[in-house]
Amino acid sequence: MSDTPSEQSLPPSNKFELRPIYLLVILAAAFTFAFWGGIENLFKRWGEQEELSHGYFLPVIAAWMLWARRDALLGSLGKPVALGLVGVAISALVLILSELTVTSLMIFQHLAMITLLASLALALGGWKVFWLSLLPIGFLLFMVPPPYWFITILSQQFQLWSSQLGVFMIELLGIPVFLSGNIIDLGDYKLQVAEACSGLRYLFPFLSLGFLAAYLFNAPLWQRAIVFLSTIPITIVMNSFRVAATGLLVQRFGPEHAEGFIHMFEGWVVFLMCLAMLFVVIGVLSRFSGKKGVTELMGLPEIPAQPSSTVWTEKAFTLFAAISIAIILAAGAYVHFGTSNILKVPERTSLAGLPYEFEGWTSDVQKVDNETLEVLGADDYIITNMVNPTNEHFNLYVAYLNMQRHGHSWHSPRQCIPGGGWQITQHDVVPVELPDGDKFHYNRIIIENRGVRQLVYYWYDQRGRKIANEFVMKFLLIFDAVKLRRTDGAMIRIMTPIGREEVVSEADERLMGYMKELNPKLPAYVPPADAPVTREFDPDA
Repeated sequence: MSDTPSEQSLPPSNKFELRPIYLLVILAAAFTFAFWGGIENLFKRWGEQEELSHGYFLPVIAAWMLWARRDALLGSLGKPVALGLVGVAISALVLILSELTVTSLMIFQHLAMITLLASLALALGGWKVFWLSLLPIGFLLFMVPPPYWFITILSQQFQLWSSQLGVFMIELLGIPVFLSGNIIDLGDYKLQVAEACSGLRYLFPFLSLGFLAAYLFNAPLWQRAIVFLSTIPITIVMNSFRVAATGLLVQRFGPEHAEGFIHMFEGWVVFLMCLAMLFVVIGVLSRFSGKKGVTELMGLPEIPAQPSSTVWTEKAFTLFAAISIAIILAAGAYVHFGTSNILKVPERTSLAGLPYEFEGWTSDVQKVDNETLEVLGADDYIITNMVNPTNEHFNLYVAYLNMQRHGHSWHSPRQCIPGGGWQITQHDVVPVELPDGDKFHYNRIIIENRGVRQLVYYWYDQRGRKIANEFVMKFLLIFDAVKLRRTDGAMIRIMTPIGREEVVSEADERLMGYMKELNPKLPAYVPPADAPVTREFDPDA
Protein backbone atom coordinates (compact mmCIF):
# COMPACT_ATOMS: atom_id res chain seq x y z
CA MET A 1 0.00 0.00 0.00
CA SER A 2 1.38 3.42 -0.94
CA ASP A 3 2.00 6.00 1.80
CA THR A 4 1.34 8.82 -0.67
CA PRO A 5 -2.04 10.44 0.10
CA SER A 6 -4.68 10.49 -2.60
CA GLU A 7 -5.35 13.64 -4.63
CA GLN A 8 -8.63 14.12 -2.80
CA SER A 9 -6.86 14.27 0.60
CA LEU A 10 -4.33 16.90 -0.47
CA PRO A 11 -5.19 20.49 0.42
CA PRO A 12 -5.11 22.36 -2.91
CA SER A 13 -3.91 25.96 -2.81
CA ASN A 14 -7.26 27.29 -4.01
CA LYS A 15 -8.78 26.29 -0.67
CA PHE A 16 -6.65 28.94 1.02
CA GLU A 17 -9.09 31.77 0.42
CA LEU A 18 -9.92 35.18 1.91
CA ARG A 19 -10.85 34.21 5.43
CA PRO A 20 -7.44 32.65 6.30
CA ILE A 21 -5.73 35.70 4.74
CA TYR A 22 -7.73 37.98 7.02
CA LEU A 23 -6.70 35.92 10.04
CA LEU A 24 -3.04 36.15 9.01
CA VAL A 25 -3.36 39.96 8.79
CA ILE A 26 -4.87 40.04 12.28
CA LEU A 27 -2.04 37.80 13.50
CA ALA A 28 0.51 40.20 12.02
CA ALA A 29 -1.19 43.14 13.75
CA ALA A 30 -1.24 41.27 17.09
CA PHE A 31 2.44 40.37 16.66
CA THR A 32 3.35 44.02 16.01
CA PHE A 33 1.31 45.19 19.00
CA ALA A 34 2.83 42.68 21.41
CA PHE A 35 6.44 43.01 20.26
CA TRP A 36 6.43 46.73 19.53
CA GLY A 37 9.17 47.35 22.11
CA GLY A 38 11.38 44.67 20.58
CA ILE A 39 10.76 45.95 17.03
CA GLU A 40 11.51 49.51 18.13
CA ASN A 41 14.72 48.34 19.80
CA LEU A 42 15.77 46.54 16.60
CA PHE A 43 15.45 49.72 14.55
CA LYS A 44 17.25 51.68 17.27
CA ARG A 45 20.22 49.30 17.33
CA TRP A 46 20.39 49.09 13.52
CA GLY A 47 20.46 52.88 13.32
CA GLU A 48 22.96 53.46 16.13
CA GLN A 49 25.58 50.79 15.43
CA GLU A 50 27.26 50.69 12.03
CA GLU A 51 28.09 47.00 12.33
CA LEU A 52 24.34 46.28 12.56
CA SER A 53 23.06 48.71 9.89
CA HIS A 54 22.52 45.84 7.43
CA GLY A 55 19.70 44.61 9.68
CA TYR A 56 17.10 46.70 7.82
CA PHE A 57 17.45 44.44 4.76
CA LEU A 58 17.34 41.04 6.47
CA PRO A 59 13.56 40.81 7.09
CA VAL A 60 13.04 41.73 3.42
CA ILE A 61 15.42 38.97 2.31
CA ALA A 62 13.70 36.44 4.61
CA ALA A 63 10.31 37.46 3.19
CA TRP A 64 11.70 37.01 -0.34
CA MET A 65 12.97 33.52 0.56
CA LEU A 66 9.50 32.60 1.85
CA TRP A 67 7.83 34.08 -1.21
CA ALA A 68 10.11 32.03 -3.47
CA ARG A 69 8.79 28.93 -1.66
CA ARG A 70 5.14 29.94 -1.76
CA ASP A 71 4.03 27.16 -4.12
CA ALA A 72 5.87 24.53 -2.09
CA LEU A 73 4.39 25.88 1.15
CA LEU A 74 0.82 25.87 -0.17
CA GLY A 75 1.30 22.39 -1.58
CA SER A 76 2.59 21.13 1.75
CA LEU A 77 -0.22 22.33 4.01
CA GLY A 78 -1.21 19.74 6.58
CA LYS A 79 -3.24 19.44 9.73
CA PRO A 80 -2.42 22.25 12.22
CA VAL A 81 -0.33 20.93 15.11
CA ALA A 82 -1.16 21.66 18.77
CA LEU A 83 2.55 21.64 19.67
CA GLY A 84 2.83 24.88 17.72
CA LEU A 85 0.45 26.52 20.20
CA VAL A 86 2.84 25.50 22.98
CA GLY A 87 5.59 27.35 21.11
CA VAL A 88 3.31 30.40 20.79
CA ALA A 89 2.66 30.32 24.56
CA ILE A 90 6.38 29.97 25.34
CA SER A 91 7.19 32.94 23.09
CA ALA A 92 4.53 35.01 24.85
CA LEU A 93 5.94 33.99 28.25
CA VAL A 94 9.46 35.00 27.22
CA LEU A 95 8.08 38.37 26.08
CA ILE A 96 6.47 38.93 29.47
CA LEU A 97 9.60 37.85 31.35
CA SER A 98 11.78 40.14 29.26
CA GLU A 99 9.60 43.05 30.36
CA LEU A 100 9.37 41.87 33.97
CA THR A 101 13.13 41.79 34.28
CA VAL A 102 13.55 45.23 32.65
CA THR A 103 17.16 44.26 31.94
CA SER A 104 19.43 45.06 29.03
CA LEU A 105 18.92 41.59 27.53
CA MET A 106 16.50 42.56 24.76
CA ILE A 107 17.92 39.62 22.83
CA PHE A 108 15.42 37.35 24.62
CA GLN A 109 12.50 39.34 23.19
CA HIS A 110 14.07 39.32 19.72
CA LEU A 111 14.56 35.55 19.85
CA ALA A 112 10.99 35.14 21.08
CA MET A 113 9.80 36.94 17.94
CA ILE A 114 11.58 34.42 15.72
CA THR A 115 10.41 31.47 17.84
CA LEU A 116 6.85 32.75 17.55
CA LEU A 117 7.04 32.85 13.74
CA ALA A 118 8.32 29.27 13.59
CA SER A 119 5.65 28.16 16.09
CA LEU A 120 2.90 29.78 14.01
CA ALA A 121 4.13 27.92 10.92
CA LEU A 122 3.74 24.65 12.83
CA ALA A 123 0.47 25.57 14.52
CA LEU A 124 -1.25 26.74 11.33
CA GLY A 125 0.36 24.74 8.52
CA GLY A 126 1.59 21.48 10.00
CA TRP A 127 4.98 19.81 10.11
CA LYS A 128 5.78 20.00 6.40
CA VAL A 129 5.18 23.76 6.30
CA PHE A 130 7.22 24.14 9.49
CA TRP A 131 10.29 22.43 8.00
CA LEU A 132 9.99 24.27 4.68
CA SER A 133 9.75 27.67 6.37
CA LEU A 134 12.38 27.00 9.05
CA LEU A 135 15.39 28.13 7.01
CA PRO A 136 13.92 31.50 5.89
CA ILE A 137 12.67 32.16 9.42
CA GLY A 138 16.01 31.04 10.88
CA PHE A 139 17.75 33.56 8.59
CA LEU A 140 16.17 36.25 10.78
CA LEU A 141 18.63 35.28 13.54
CA PHE A 142 21.18 37.42 11.68
CA MET A 143 19.03 40.50 12.29
CA VAL A 144 19.15 40.04 16.09
CA PRO A 145 21.66 42.45 17.67
CA PRO A 146 23.95 40.72 20.17
CA PRO A 147 23.96 42.24 23.68
CA TYR A 148 26.20 45.29 24.05
CA TRP A 149 28.54 43.47 26.43
CA PHE A 150 29.00 40.60 23.96
CA ILE A 151 29.88 43.06 21.19
CA THR A 152 32.33 44.74 23.59
CA ILE A 153 34.17 41.48 24.32
CA LEU A 154 34.09 40.33 20.69
CA SER A 155 35.29 43.74 19.51
CA GLN A 156 38.24 43.58 21.90
CA GLN A 157 39.30 40.19 20.56
CA PHE A 158 38.97 41.31 16.95
CA GLN A 159 40.95 44.47 17.73
CA LEU A 160 43.80 42.35 19.09
CA TRP A 161 43.77 39.96 16.12
CA SER A 162 43.61 42.82 13.61
CA SER A 163 46.43 44.66 15.40
CA GLN A 164 48.71 41.64 15.58
CA LEU A 165 48.12 40.47 12.02
CA GLY A 166 48.26 44.04 10.69
CA VAL A 167 51.65 44.60 12.35
CA PHE A 168 52.88 41.31 10.89
CA MET A 169 51.91 42.53 7.40
CA ILE A 170 53.64 45.90 7.97
CA GLU A 171 56.80 44.11 9.11
CA LEU A 172 56.76 42.03 5.90
CA LEU A 173 57.21 45.33 4.01
CA GLY A 174 60.36 46.03 6.01
CA ILE A 175 58.86 48.92 8.00
CA PRO A 176 59.92 49.16 11.69
CA VAL A 177 56.82 48.94 13.87
CA PHE A 178 56.01 48.27 17.52
CA LEU A 179 52.70 47.01 18.89
CA SER A 180 51.55 48.08 22.35
CA GLY A 181 48.09 46.75 23.10
CA ASN A 182 45.96 48.16 20.26
CA ILE A 183 48.41 50.99 19.49
CA ILE A 184 50.67 50.56 16.45
CA ASP A 185 53.80 52.66 16.95
CA LEU A 186 55.36 53.68 13.61
CA GLY A 187 57.96 55.99 15.16
CA ASP A 188 56.77 59.40 14.00
CA TYR A 189 53.11 58.38 14.24
CA LYS A 190 51.00 56.19 16.46
CA LEU A 191 47.93 54.43 15.07
CA GLN A 192 45.27 53.15 17.45
CA VAL A 193 43.18 50.22 16.26
CA ALA A 194 39.98 51.52 17.81
CA GLU A 195 36.69 49.69 18.32
CA ALA A 196 35.42 51.06 14.98
CA CYS A 197 38.36 49.32 13.25
CA SER A 198 37.86 45.95 14.91
CA GLY A 199 36.24 44.42 11.81
CA LEU A 200 32.82 43.81 13.36
CA ARG A 201 31.26 46.22 10.86
CA TYR A 202 32.39 43.67 8.24
CA LEU A 203 31.77 40.50 10.21
CA PHE A 204 28.07 40.86 11.04
CA PRO A 205 26.84 41.82 7.54
CA PHE A 206 29.35 39.42 5.94
CA LEU A 207 28.03 36.50 8.00
CA SER A 208 24.50 37.11 6.70
CA LEU A 209 25.79 37.50 3.14
CA GLY A 210 27.83 34.32 3.55
CA PHE A 211 24.72 32.45 4.66
CA LEU A 212 22.76 33.82 1.71
CA ALA A 213 25.58 32.90 -0.68
CA ALA A 214 25.64 29.37 0.76
CA TYR A 215 21.86 29.18 0.31
CA LEU A 216 22.15 30.15 -3.36
CA PHE A 217 25.22 27.98 -3.98
CA ASN A 218 24.18 24.83 -5.86
CA ALA A 219 26.51 22.43 -4.07
CA PRO A 220 26.57 19.69 -1.42
CA LEU A 221 25.90 20.68 2.19
CA TRP A 222 29.55 20.41 3.26
CA GLN A 223 30.59 22.90 0.58
CA ARG A 224 27.86 25.31 1.63
CA ALA A 225 29.05 25.04 5.23
CA ILE A 226 32.60 25.93 4.15
CA VAL A 227 31.31 28.97 2.24
CA PHE A 228 29.47 30.23 5.30
CA LEU A 229 32.27 29.54 7.81
CA SER A 230 34.91 31.06 5.54
CA THR A 231 33.42 34.50 6.18
CA ILE A 232 35.09 34.64 9.61
CA PRO A 233 38.75 34.14 8.57
CA ILE A 234 38.18 36.29 5.46
CA THR A 235 36.94 39.14 7.66
CA ILE A 236 39.90 38.89 10.04
CA VAL A 237 42.52 38.72 7.28
CA MET A 238 41.04 41.51 5.17
CA ASN A 239 40.48 43.82 8.13
CA SER A 240 44.10 43.23 9.16
CA PHE A 241 45.10 44.13 5.60
CA ARG A 242 43.11 47.34 6.00
CA VAL A 243 44.94 48.13 9.25
CA ALA A 244 48.30 47.44 7.58
CA ALA A 245 47.38 49.59 4.55
CA THR A 246 46.30 52.43 6.82
CA GLY A 247 49.55 52.16 8.77
CA LEU A 248 51.56 52.26 5.53
CA LEU A 249 49.69 55.37 4.30
CA VAL A 250 50.15 57.11 7.65
CA GLN A 251 53.87 56.27 7.70
CA ARG A 252 54.38 57.55 4.15
CA PHE A 253 51.93 60.45 3.84
CA GLY A 254 50.77 61.50 7.34
CA PRO A 255 47.93 60.88 9.82
CA GLU A 256 45.23 62.48 7.66
CA HIS A 257 45.15 59.22 5.72
CA ALA A 258 43.78 57.44 8.81
CA GLU A 259 40.73 59.67 9.12
CA GLY A 260 37.75 60.98 7.24
CA PHE A 261 36.75 59.98 3.73
CA ILE A 262 39.94 58.07 2.92
CA HIS A 263 39.49 55.85 5.97
CA MET A 264 35.84 55.22 5.07
CA PHE A 265 36.79 54.58 1.43
CA GLU A 266 39.35 52.01 2.54
CA GLY A 267 36.59 50.29 4.51
CA TRP A 268 34.30 50.00 1.48
CA VAL A 269 37.17 48.77 -0.69
CA VAL A 270 38.04 46.10 1.88
CA PHE A 271 34.41 45.00 2.13
CA LEU A 272 34.29 44.54 -1.66
CA MET A 273 37.54 42.59 -1.43
CA CYS A 274 35.89 40.37 1.21
CA LEU A 275 33.07 39.65 -1.26
CA ALA A 276 35.61 38.89 -3.97
CA MET A 277 37.40 36.46 -1.66
CA LEU A 278 34.10 34.76 -0.86
CA PHE A 279 33.43 34.18 -4.55
CA VAL A 280 36.95 32.82 -4.94
CA VAL A 281 36.09 30.24 -2.27
CA ILE A 282 32.86 29.41 -4.11
CA GLY A 283 34.76 29.11 -7.39
CA VAL A 284 37.34 26.75 -5.92
CA LEU A 285 34.70 24.56 -4.30
CA SER A 286 32.67 24.45 -7.51
CA ARG A 287 35.55 22.63 -9.22
CA PHE A 288 34.81 19.62 -7.02
CA SER A 289 31.31 19.49 -8.56
CA GLY A 290 32.51 20.15 -12.11
CA LYS A 291 30.51 23.38 -12.38
CA LYS A 292 31.99 26.31 -14.27
CA GLY A 293 29.26 28.76 -15.29
CA VAL A 294 27.78 31.34 -12.92
CA THR A 295 24.27 30.06 -13.64
CA GLU A 296 25.41 26.60 -12.56
CA LEU A 297 27.04 27.90 -9.40
CA MET A 298 24.40 30.25 -8.05
CA GLY A 299 20.63 30.30 -8.17
CA LEU A 300 17.50 29.76 -6.15
CA PRO A 301 17.25 26.14 -4.98
CA GLU A 302 14.32 24.21 -6.37
CA ILE A 303 12.03 23.47 -3.43
CA PRO A 304 9.29 20.96 -4.33
CA ALA A 305 6.08 20.63 -2.40
CA GLN A 306 5.99 17.93 0.24
CA PRO A 307 2.36 16.79 0.39
CA SER A 308 1.26 16.05 3.92
CA SER A 309 -0.40 12.80 4.94
CA THR A 310 -2.84 14.83 7.02
CA VAL A 311 -5.57 17.14 5.73
CA TRP A 312 -5.49 20.90 6.23
CA THR A 313 -8.91 22.32 7.06
CA GLU A 314 -10.04 25.90 7.40
CA LYS A 315 -11.92 25.02 10.59
CA ALA A 316 -8.77 23.82 12.38
CA PHE A 317 -6.78 26.73 10.95
CA THR A 318 -9.34 29.24 12.23
CA LEU A 319 -9.41 27.69 15.70
CA PHE A 320 -5.62 27.60 16.07
CA ALA A 321 -5.25 31.11 14.62
CA ALA A 322 -7.84 32.45 17.06
CA ILE A 323 -6.05 30.82 20.02
CA SER A 324 -2.70 32.21 18.85
CA ILE A 325 -4.15 35.71 18.46
CA ALA A 326 -5.65 35.54 21.95
CA ILE A 327 -2.33 34.45 23.51
CA ILE A 328 -0.33 37.11 21.69
CA LEU A 329 -2.81 39.89 22.48
CA ALA A 330 -2.94 38.88 26.17
CA ALA A 331 0.85 39.01 26.42
CA GLY A 332 0.92 42.33 24.56
CA ALA A 333 -1.74 43.82 26.82
CA TYR A 334 0.23 42.86 29.92
CA VAL A 335 3.44 44.30 28.47
CA HIS A 336 1.84 47.61 27.50
CA PHE A 337 -0.62 48.13 30.34
CA GLY A 338 0.81 46.14 33.25
CA THR A 339 3.05 47.54 35.99
CA SER A 340 6.03 45.39 35.15
CA ASN A 341 8.49 48.23 34.57
CA ILE A 342 8.63 49.59 38.12
CA LEU A 343 12.09 49.24 39.65
CA LYS A 344 13.20 49.73 43.23
CA VAL A 345 16.15 51.91 44.20
CA PRO A 346 17.86 51.11 47.53
CA GLU A 347 19.28 53.54 50.04
CA ARG A 348 23.00 54.11 49.63
CA THR A 349 25.85 56.54 50.31
CA SER A 350 27.54 58.50 47.51
CA LEU A 351 30.85 57.00 46.36
CA ALA A 352 32.50 60.39 46.93
CA GLY A 353 32.84 59.44 50.59
CA LEU A 354 34.53 56.07 50.02
CA PRO A 355 38.19 57.29 50.07
CA TYR A 356 37.63 58.92 53.46
CA GLU A 357 36.93 55.48 54.94
CA PHE A 358 40.69 54.81 54.78
CA GLU A 359 42.09 56.69 57.77
CA GLY A 360 45.64 57.90 57.33
CA TRP A 361 45.62 57.37 53.56
CA THR A 362 46.06 60.08 50.94
CA SER A 363 43.70 60.12 47.97
CA ASP A 364 43.81 61.93 44.64
CA VAL A 365 40.28 61.79 43.18
CA GLN A 366 40.17 61.92 39.37
CA LYS A 367 37.35 63.61 37.44
CA VAL A 368 36.40 62.70 33.89
CA ASP A 369 34.93 64.89 31.16
CA ASN A 370 31.27 64.67 30.13
CA GLU A 371 32.05 62.65 27.00
CA THR A 372 33.95 60.01 28.98
CA LEU A 373 31.26 59.99 31.64
CA GLU A 374 28.64 59.29 28.99
CA VAL A 375 30.71 56.33 27.78
CA LEU A 376 31.07 55.03 31.34
CA GLY A 377 27.30 55.27 31.74
CA ALA A 378 27.55 55.27 35.55
CA ASP A 379 25.02 56.98 37.82
CA ASP A 380 27.75 57.33 40.47
CA TYR A 381 31.48 56.68 40.25
CA ILE A 382 34.83 57.16 41.96
CA ILE A 383 38.27 57.05 40.35
CA THR A 384 41.09 57.75 42.74
CA ASN A 385 44.80 57.10 43.25
CA MET A 386 45.46 56.12 46.85
CA VAL A 387 48.63 55.86 48.92
CA ASN A 388 48.68 54.13 52.31
CA PRO A 389 50.86 55.17 55.28
CA THR A 390 53.64 52.77 54.16
CA ASN A 391 53.77 54.49 50.72
CA GLU A 392 52.13 51.66 48.77
CA HIS A 393 50.19 52.86 45.69
CA PHE A 394 46.76 51.75 44.51
CA ASN A 395 44.12 52.84 42.03
CA LEU A 396 40.42 52.38 42.80
CA TYR A 397 37.58 52.59 40.29
CA VAL A 398 33.96 51.90 41.23
CA ALA A 399 31.06 52.54 38.82
CA TYR A 400 27.52 52.21 40.23
CA LEU A 401 24.29 51.93 38.22
CA ASN A 402 20.78 52.44 39.55
CA MET A 403 19.49 50.08 36.90
CA GLN A 404 20.66 48.10 33.89
CA ARG A 405 18.45 48.23 30.83
CA HIS A 406 18.78 48.45 27.04
CA GLY A 407 22.54 48.78 26.95
CA HIS A 408 22.88 50.81 30.16
CA SER A 409 25.73 48.75 31.60
CA TRP A 410 29.49 48.70 32.16
CA HIS A 411 32.35 48.59 29.72
CA SER A 412 34.42 45.53 30.48
CA PRO A 413 37.99 46.32 31.62
CA ARG A 414 39.11 43.68 29.14
CA GLN A 415 38.15 46.12 26.37
CA CYS A 416 39.17 49.41 27.99
CA ILE A 417 42.65 48.24 29.07
CA PRO A 418 43.97 47.42 25.56
CA GLY A 419 42.42 50.65 24.26
CA GLY A 420 44.78 52.57 26.56
CA GLY A 421 47.87 50.96 25.06
CA TRP A 422 48.19 48.22 27.68
CA GLN A 423 48.54 44.56 26.77
CA ILE A 424 46.89 41.86 28.85
CA THR A 425 49.63 39.30 29.49
CA GLN A 426 47.73 37.12 31.94
CA HIS A 427 44.07 36.72 32.89
CA ASP A 428 42.77 34.34 35.56
CA VAL A 429 39.56 33.93 37.52
CA VAL A 430 40.56 33.43 41.16
CA PRO A 431 38.52 32.34 44.22
CA VAL A 432 39.00 34.20 47.50
CA GLU A 433 37.75 33.94 51.08
CA LEU A 434 38.15 37.19 53.02
CA PRO A 435 38.45 37.56 56.82
CA ASP A 436 34.87 38.86 57.03
CA GLY A 437 33.66 35.49 55.64
CA ASP A 438 32.90 36.77 52.15
CA LYS A 439 33.64 34.17 49.45
CA PHE A 440 33.62 34.99 45.73
CA HIS A 441 35.60 34.87 42.48
CA TYR A 442 37.36 37.84 40.90
CA ASN A 443 39.25 38.56 37.68
CA ARG A 444 43.02 38.79 38.11
CA ILE A 445 44.85 40.48 35.23
CA ILE A 446 48.47 41.44 34.63
CA ILE A 447 48.90 44.24 32.09
CA GLU A 448 52.07 45.57 30.51
CA ASN A 449 53.07 48.61 28.47
CA ARG A 450 56.70 49.06 27.38
CA GLY A 451 58.06 47.19 30.37
CA VAL A 452 55.73 48.81 32.91
CA ARG A 453 53.46 46.28 34.60
CA GLN A 454 50.35 46.56 36.77
CA LEU A 455 48.26 44.03 38.66
CA VAL A 456 44.49 44.42 38.27
CA TYR A 457 41.60 42.81 40.17
CA TYR A 458 38.01 43.44 39.14
CA TRP A 459 34.57 41.99 39.82
CA TYR A 460 30.87 42.88 39.70
CA ASP A 461 29.06 43.59 42.99
CA GLN A 462 25.39 42.91 42.31
CA ARG A 463 22.82 43.13 45.12
CA GLY A 464 24.93 41.15 47.58
CA ARG A 465 26.61 38.89 45.00
CA LYS A 466 30.20 39.33 43.86
CA ILE A 467 30.68 37.85 40.38
CA ALA A 468 33.68 37.60 38.06
CA ASN A 469 31.98 36.43 34.86
CA GLU A 470 29.99 38.95 32.79
CA PHE A 471 27.73 36.21 31.38
CA VAL A 472 26.81 34.89 34.84
CA MET A 473 26.28 38.44 36.07
CA LYS A 474 23.77 39.15 33.30
CA PHE A 475 21.78 35.96 33.83
CA LEU A 476 21.57 36.42 37.60
CA LEU A 477 20.34 39.93 36.88
CA ILE A 478 17.15 38.42 35.42
CA PHE A 479 16.30 36.54 38.63
CA ASP A 480 16.96 39.56 40.85
CA ALA A 481 14.87 41.79 38.59
CA VAL A 482 11.88 39.45 38.99
CA LYS A 483 12.37 38.61 42.66
CA LEU A 484 13.72 41.89 44.07
CA ARG A 485 12.57 44.35 41.36
CA ARG A 486 16.17 45.62 41.38
CA THR A 487 18.84 45.73 38.67
CA ASP A 488 21.33 48.02 40.43
CA GLY A 489 24.96 47.13 41.08
CA ALA A 490 28.58 48.13 40.63
CA MET A 491 31.75 47.19 38.80
CA ILE A 492 34.80 47.39 41.07
CA ARG A 493 38.39 47.53 39.80
CA ILE A 494 41.53 47.87 41.94
CA MET A 495 45.11 48.15 40.65
CA THR A 496 48.67 48.37 41.94
CA PRO A 497 51.94 48.81 40.02
CA ILE A 498 54.41 45.92 39.84
CA GLY A 499 57.95 47.20 40.42
CA ARG A 500 60.67 46.35 37.89
CA GLU A 501 62.55 44.29 40.47
CA GLU A 502 59.40 43.04 42.18
CA VAL A 503 57.95 39.55 41.86
CA VAL A 504 54.25 39.32 41.07
CA SER A 505 53.46 37.50 44.32
CA GLU A 506 54.50 40.61 46.26
CA ALA A 507 52.06 42.76 44.26
CA ASP A 508 49.37 40.10 44.84
CA GLU A 509 49.96 40.24 48.59
CA ARG A 510 49.73 44.03 48.53
CA LEU A 511 46.57 44.19 46.42
CA MET A 512 44.92 41.41 48.40
CA GLY A 513 45.53 43.43 51.57
CA TYR A 514 43.83 46.40 49.91
CA MET A 515 40.89 44.20 48.90
CA LYS A 516 40.52 43.02 52.51
CA GLU A 517 40.34 46.62 53.72
CA LEU A 518 37.97 47.72 50.94
CA ASN A 519 35.42 44.91 51.05
CA PRO A 520 33.83 45.61 54.47
CA LYS A 521 33.31 49.25 53.48
CA LEU A 522 31.40 48.53 50.26
CA PRO A 523 27.85 47.63 51.46
CA ALA A 524 27.09 51.25 52.37
CA TYR A 525 27.93 52.31 48.81
CA VAL A 526 26.84 49.19 46.89
CA PRO A 527 23.68 47.98 48.70
CA PRO A 528 23.11 44.25 49.32
CA ALA A 529 19.87 42.38 48.59
CA ASP A 530 18.23 43.31 51.92
CA ALA A 531 18.97 47.05 51.71
CA PRO A 532 16.02 49.40 52.47
CA VAL A 533 14.27 50.81 49.40
CA THR A 534 13.67 54.56 49.27
CA ARG A 535 12.00 55.09 45.92
CA GLU A 536 10.65 53.49 42.78
CA PHE A 537 10.85 54.63 39.19
CA ASP A 538 9.84 53.57 35.71
CA PRO A 539 12.94 53.37 33.48
CA ASP A 540 10.77 53.64 30.36
CA ALA A 541 8.91 56.76 31.49
